[in-house]
Amino acid sequence: MNIVRFEPFHDLSSLSALQNRFDRFFGEALARPTNSEEEPLRASWMPTIDVHENEQAITLRAELAGLTEDDVELTVDKGRLTLQGEKKLDKEDTDGEYRRIESRYGSFYRSFPLPDAVDQEKIEASFNNGVLTVVLTKSEAAKPKKIALKIN
Repeated sequence: MNIVRFEPFHDLSSLSALQNRFDRFFGEALARPTNSEEEPLRASWMPTIDVHENEQAITLRAELAGLTEDDVELTVDKGRLTLQGEKKLDKEDTDGEYRRIESRYGSFYRSFPLPDAVDQEKIEASFNNGVLTVVLTKSEAAKPKKIALKIN
């Protein structure tokens, strides 16, 4: 038997590794559903979301594989964009039993504060091949403008 030196901070050498450890640790602890009506809704899984910004808009892309448009609710209220829904286990497999389930199922809830630069009347959403795309168009006042300089 070989003796291996334990180095507890070996994987924490980069900031992303540290962030991943905290996400895994706290994500599982905080993601348990709650029965209390006073507490905010917590999710049993979180869809991954990419956020991209350019001069005209902010675009969110959520991976929601296996879901349909009817399984997802997208709302804007009081300066917050909220995405929620539920991914259910398909119970149609009646000839046998599951030996392993690695997919995540259950309710999810994501909420994002909208920057003042977003025109809430021009938000567009589309759902294609399990990917929800939300385009948050920026207001004209928030878009960068070139100012002509007059030099004497």
